[in-house]
Amino acid sequence: MKSLRSVHKKNIFPAPFDVSWFHKPVIRKLLTILQSEGAEVFAVGGCVRDSFWKREVKEIDLAINIEPILVKELVSKIDCKVLNVGFDFGTVTLILEGHKFEITSFRKDIKTFGRKAKVQYTDNLEEDAKRRDFTFNTIYLNPNDFIIDPLGNFSDLTSGKVKFVGDPNIRIIEDHLRILRYFRFVSKFPCANKIPDQVTLNAIKTKKSLILKLSRERIWNELKLILSSHAINSVICLMNDTEVLPIIFPQASLNQINKMSRLEKLLEKIIHEKNEFKHDVGFFDPIRRLALLCGKNDAFHKTNKILSLDKREIKVLNFYQLHISQFPDCWHLIGFRHGLQRGVDLLLWSITKSEKNVDPKFEKETIDILKSCLKKIIKGSSEKFPLSGEDLLNEGYSGIDLGLTLKELEKDWIASGFSLSKGQLLEKL
Repeated sequence: MKSLRSVHKKNIFPAPFDVSWFHKPVIRKLLTILQSEGAEVFAVGGCVRDSFWKREVKEIDLAINIEPILVKELVSKIDCKVLNVGFDFGTVTLILEGHKFEITSFRKDIKTFGRKAKVQYTDNLEEDAKRRDFTFNTIYLNPNDFIIDPLGNFSDLTSGKVKFVGDPNIRIIEDHLRILRYFRFVSKFPCANKIPDQVTLNAIKTKKSLILKLSRERIWNELKLILSSHAINSVICLMNDTEVLPIIFPQASLNQINKMSRLEKLLEKIIHEKNEFKHDVGFFDPIRRLALLCGKNDAFHKTNKILSLDKREIKVLNFYQLHISQFPDCWHLIGFRHGLQRGVDLLLWSITKSEKNVDPKFEKETIDILKSCLKKIIKGSSEKFPLSGEDLLNEGYSGIDLGLTLKELEKDWIASGFSLSKGQLLEKL
């Protein structure tokens, strides 16, 4: 294959992991068309990376050694929808049988403009690999299930080591989003990146203000993935050390992030390891962590000028803002009013914002608090008020009196620990 002429033979080998996804009929149908006139096609980047890391392969990016105009001519022979996205930068995006594919011609970036570039097409795979962002994204997979590793970076894929391809300063200038993508990947593999490359950190620190040139949507998309990480405390500390964190969250408290992270892991331990609570609960909620980083309401409004949250996310964020310094006693009521997940979220949030110490030497005390509150939240979330408006209508109530009476009866029911029956409540009338 002419595109592999500069690739050393030792860097071409059978894929040592499951690549059965590459043999789905819809993919083979597309590959057949693309190869029909001699073009060479490879899967590359995220799909290869996720496949090795045993994650679901959702989107497939293909690299090809012919120019995009020829790619368009080839795919016009099949029933697919071609989108007008990325064509000027060498990418043909299409929808085939409900699946999205991005087919990008081998290229070199001649001049870059943040997230855009003036490109020159090439038929050399090594040249294409050199312009990519991180070393584990330079691994290609051919249709015969062979790995092509033109730059010899397969070890970084196996370890999860996050390294820029070439000079990190150049890579960041080419695409400013790579700063946040760096932290996102570090958060996936904290152990492999305990000692990050100092040249990389210096480059990020020097170029940190370029983040503000990105769109609010792109910043939030990356940040949401970072804030969903199991290793949130270590990656947030790294973002703070490189002065990236203060640009987005000037009032962020690292102590509170560490405190919440410790609580999340203790709660996960209670529910999963001890197997005492058989409920499906999310522990690492990005909006709860975002609320903690934002601090007070005025800080959130400033942050919202940098991030683009949807209506649901804003509603959840406001939920935390309303409970910014509250540590309720009646957790059964919290569970009843807000449900299990929000009750757990508010529990973690409230302890984090309180003066309670959750250091390792207080672990038993913290676990006891979490267990006690969690039992009450679970009980409250499973209860249903036995009366309805129709019941009071039948008793002759209507209008404002009906609503006020129903609320009073609900208070009595909650105060009884949810023990009063429908008949007992009606007797109170």
